[in-house]
Amino acid sequence: MATPTWARRLQACWLALLAAACSEAPVEPPPPAFTVTDSGGVRIVVNSGQQWGEGEGWRVTEDPVVTLGVRDYPIEQQFERLGEAIRLSDGTIVALELGDMQLQAFNTSGDLLWTAGGIGDGPGETRPYPDTRGVLTKLPGDTLQLQNGQDRVRFNSTGEVIEHRKVDYARFRRWGRIFLQYCPFEPYFLHDQIVVCHSQMPDPRPDVFTREQTIMRTTWDLERLDTLGAFFETAWTVDDNRWRTPIRSPLGLKGIFGVAIRPRPTLLFARNDNYRIEYWDIAAGALTMVVERQAPRRARTPDEADFLVKWTVSAGFGSDRSARDPDDDRWSAIDSVSIAQGFLLDELGYLWVRRGPSPAEVDQSELQQITTPDGEEWAIPAASGLHDVFRPDGVYLGTVKLPQDLRITEVGPDYIIGLVRDQMDIQYVWMYGLDRGGG
Repeated sequence: MATPTWARRLQACWLALLAAACSEAPVEPPPPAFTVTDSGGVRIVVNSGQQWGEGEGWRVTEDPVVTLGVRDYPIEQQFERLGEAIRLSDGTIVALELGDMQLQAFNTSGDLLWTAGGIGDGPGETRPYPDTRGVLTKLPGDTLQLQNGQDRVRFNSTGEVIEHRKVDYARFRRWGRIFLQYCPFEPYFLHDQIVVCHSQMPDPRPDVFTREQTIMRTTWDLERLDTLGAFFETAWTVDDNRWRTPIRSPLGLKGIFGVAIRPRPTLLFARNDNYRIEYWDIAAGALTMVVERQAPRRARTPDEADFLVKWTVSAGFGSDRSARDPDDDRWSAIDSVSIAQGFLLDELGYLWVRRGPSPAEVDQSELQQITTPDGEEWAIPAASGLHDVFRPDGVYLGTVKLPQDLRITEVGPDYIIGLVRDQMDIQYVWMYGLDRGGG
């Protein structure tokens, strides 16, 4: 029996639909925002995208929720030279005044609650050191730790002295010319770990050489000294008629260091030639994770390069040699602008990286107007207020915008504390609220 016309037409329609479906290319999944590999026990995370989507991300209050610091009254808030400011679990804010090495505790209304420390020889008091500065950190349980030279003083949350210890420096120096206070980071007393450093230079020094910065660790019993790693930077020498002075190029290949007490004593090292940050577990003495982010770099402007050469080179570099010569190989790294300009680990283990401007992400820094004592005027990019945030596992979440002149001293679960200066050079402590609910 012949197939009805309507049935033939329906069959043709089905065949056409099947053919069209089969001819469509399979939908490719979007590329992953990060990849994770393992290299000899070291976790390597390469981030090519971010986790936060449109409208997501952490939010910071538009204005500070707590402000400490005044020009005239009350005198308790007339800060002279602040070191760090941190917040305790009950909301108390403790600031370190470097002028008299004193801890000052305030409530959120700005009332002075207590003071501790100071200059002297009594319990909790320390002496000023000309070649180092005091550093205030917070340990678990709201224990406050003051590091000053060879002294480590610990206070409880009401300012009472818990412990005052001093490094046995005679025993410490049996290892040779290694130093506490000359390391490229500020805190070197981390829980019961002591982080020290040694800068190795060749002798005699050639015109151009690679300087080695060795970072080491020990404990308070000073029984053994272990090497964490060796980090390198290019340098060269200049003939100053009397001796050959080592110089570090402000434009050349080098890195920046940081240390963190919480959630675990960690040494951080950021490469300058790419966006790569290494995590070193200090207690274990091993590299544990490498975090990379694929982001475009920014070239320095000629004015910016000239300013760096003239005003940030070592004092041994005479003014007659301060002019940048594009044909000189020592200045060939003019485009080598580190994206990571600073970083810290917060209480929860998230990495915050203060970054430089990135033109591909429409991130143009404000210009900073500088007038030198001899009347020269410069307009160079100011510090960025953008901070890249990475999860404790190294995955890039996104960016948080903060005031570009805020020097962050602590990031807590729901707050950010930092220091600022106004045009009259008055210092303030600002605390912002932080909402981590988005993403």
